[in-house]
Amino acid sequence: MAETDHGIRGDVNIPGVIAGVLTLILPFLGAWWSLTIGTDAIVVNASPFEVRTIILGNDLASPLFEWFCLGLKLGVMYLGVLLITGSVFPAIGQSEGIARIFIRFASRKLFWLVLIFVASLIVFITLANQSATLLPVQVHLPYLVGTETVSANMDNLSIAVPISMKLTSAFGVAVVAAIIGIYSRIFRKAT
Repeated sequence: MAETDHGIRGDVNIPGVIAGVLTLILPFLGAWWSLTIGTDAIVVNASPFEVRTIILGNDLASPLFEWFCLGLKLGVMYLGVLLITGSVFPAIGQSEGIARIFIRFASRKLFWLVLIFVASLIVFITLANQSATLLPVQVHLPYLVGTETVSANMDNLSIAVPISMKLTSAFGVAVVAAIIGIYSRIFRKAT
């Protein structure tokens, strides 16, 4: 493309910039999924960037897992920077080839992260539901979202505990960022 009056060449990959910005802020939006057992007796808030477990008001944490999550946060933020950089490089006269490499590398990683997160939750819930046959407790957990009641009957004693699961708005932002990230790759090929 010809140079304009301001020295800017090419086009900015707007979907790439949007996906990059969303990817940069995603690690700071909080949990993607929440599990509550009882009336806040056990609360698990999870995302790829942290898993926070609170049992009867006590926060449980693993320092090793927290370091792993910090590395994942930094890696995802790096992907956001690559998406933004690859999206604006052609517009400031930088190499189109490098821009393509950056976008190609970063555009699908968030999609895979979202997919692996959801698949991990489904596997966890499926295993929990299957293990119910081994326990005296009847467990049928909802898949990802919903509310169920776990009941146990032992020696004329019956107990029922509500279990609630939900996906949060941060998960919605992750899905939107992943879709726009993939679209940015298609957009770059089209221009």
